[in-house]
Order: sequence, then C-alpha cells, then structure tokens
Amino acid sequence: MSTRHAAVNVGTPSSGFRQWEITPVNFHGFAGLTTAQGDFVESPVFTCFGHRWRLMIFPGSHSDSEVGMASVRLCNMSEESIKVDFVFSIRGSDGSELSRCPEEKCSTVLFTPRGTYGCGCRCSDFVKRSDIMNALQAGALLIEVRLRRTDSNPPSLPFIAENPFSNEMLKLFTDEESADILFEVEDSDEDQGQKDEKSSKKLPAKFYAHRIILKQCAPTLAGLCASAEGLASVPISGVKPEIFRIVLHYVYGGKPTEADFKSHAKEIVDTANKLGVVNLKLEAEVWYVKLTTIGVGNVTELLLYADRMSCALLKEAVMEFIVD
Repeated sequence: MSTRHAAVNVGTPSSGFRQWEITPVNFHGFAGLTTAQGDFVESPVFTCFGHRWRLMIFPGSHSDSEVGMASVRLCNMSEESIKVDFVFSIRGSDGSELSRCPEEKCSTVLFTPRGTYGCGCRCSDFVKRSDIMNALQAGALLIEVRLRRTDSNPPSLPFIAENPFSNEMLKLFTDEESADILFEVEDSDEDQGQKDEKSSKKLPAKFYAHRIILKQCAPTLAGLCASAEGLASVPISGVKPEIFRIVLHYVYGGKPTEADFKSHAKEIVDTANKLGVVNLKLEAEVWYVKLTTIGVGNVTELLLYADRMSCALLKEAVMEFIVD
C-alpha cells in the first residue's frame, strides 16, 4: 500500500498553480464482488477540496458498457457544485499504471450538487476485468482518484456548525420520560397454535413515542392513538417488533442501515405502507427491486403485489421483464 505525503514546493507557486490531490481507493476482495451487469459496489465517502465524494465500481460492467469491461463512477456527495480536472488510474503491484481514464489527458467536469443530474461522472469501459485480476494487490484493486480544482477563485469557507435538530430529535426516540404514547407490538412471528399451553405468553415489545411528532411526521400512525390524559397504550399487531423499530426510528429522523434493507426490504415496504410512512416505503421499494430476481415463477405474484401495494417502481420492473 502506498503512502501519500504533502507536496514539496521548490520556489514560490504562482497564483494560477493548482495542486493535484490523489486519493487511493482500495476495493478489497475484488474477486468476490458481484459481476452481474449493472451491479455496483461503492466506497465510503471521502473528502477532497472541502467536498464529499464517493467512488462506485461496476465489476461486471455497467448496463450500457461492453460485457467484461469494468466501469467506475465518481459522485459529488456535497450540496455545492465544484469544477475539477479528474483522472482515474489503476496501479499494479509493481507501481506501474495498468489503465487510466481518460486515456490521454484529464477531463474537466462540473459536478453539480448531490442528487441532481450531473452530480456524477462515469467511465463506462474503464478496464477489462481480466486485466484487473492480474493486477490485484493481496486481493485488492487499487484505484487512484486524482482531482485538481479548476475554479479561478476557489471559495474558502469557514467552519459552519450543522443544525443540531436531527440529532436532538433522535434523542427523543423511545424516551420513556417524555413520551405520551406507548406502542405495544406483538411478535407476528409467534405461532400461538404451536405454543405449549402451559408456557407463558410472550410479552409485547414496548416503544415509547410522542403524539406531536407522530402527528407531524406519521399522521396515519398518529391516527391509531386515541386522545387520552397521560400515557396512552396502543396495541400493534401484524408487525414484527424489529421492523416496527426501524420504521419508528425513521419517523424520528433516523436512517435504516444497508443491512436493514438487505435483510428486511419487503417487510419494511409492508410496514411503512401500513403505517403511512411514505418516504421510507419508497426507499425500501428501491432496495426490494434491486434485490429481487424477477422470473417466470414469481412474475405474477410480484405484479399482484406491486398493484396491491401501489409500488410503481416494482411494477415498472415487472412490466419490463414481461415485455422483454
């Protein structure tokens, strides 16, 4: 693994001098990554020039790339635009350059704010996967991301403290002392018919909440809570406690983890739909579509489910399969 050091300047840099910043991104265990066309693996967020970036690699090629050609995409994850020169480069174990994109000179690109069209730039046919396999270092693929800012007057922003509201809101999640709602969620996995009659009934999971937050952020869930003085108890059935916790945590400003979506995407869709947490339902639906393989054996079931749950994205994916 290479180590980067600060640049050494001999003489005084001119006013127009722009320094390249190089960030090595290591994809460990590359041989075991997905090779399905269109599937990708993304790096953690890293910073450069005060902006947040993420590098994505499509080990088995992008959907519009030649099969067998790995693709890479750099995304601006910050809320501001930035104009930079950029180069992607793969280094072999001996330090030599195996491949680079662009091939001859750097590209100058205006990266727009996160989530907008133009926030990312992709090299579709970056390098043959077979060539990558010969250049792995202890099983890892090393991609150098080189950036050079091209703004004539790059802004120098002072430190600005973030609004603490989201963190403060999350502190109220399941806070018993301030709560005026108690959700009691029975485990929907429990098979009462097979339970030993002598065994004690499993107690419901308890989740404390606040009527004013539910009214604003989850009106359907709030509608289940009758007005009452003091702490109102609300039974919830047909929902797994761990899924209810994910949904309620989202209502308080939390975000499900990638593992949550990979393990429970469909259950989150079902529960978020039942409780009226629309944005979470849409986000979980994206994961469900991504993780579901549509085939002859399940296409009818998925189409009926998409209609019943008003899942437009899933229905579109099913209809594409039918047409193809």
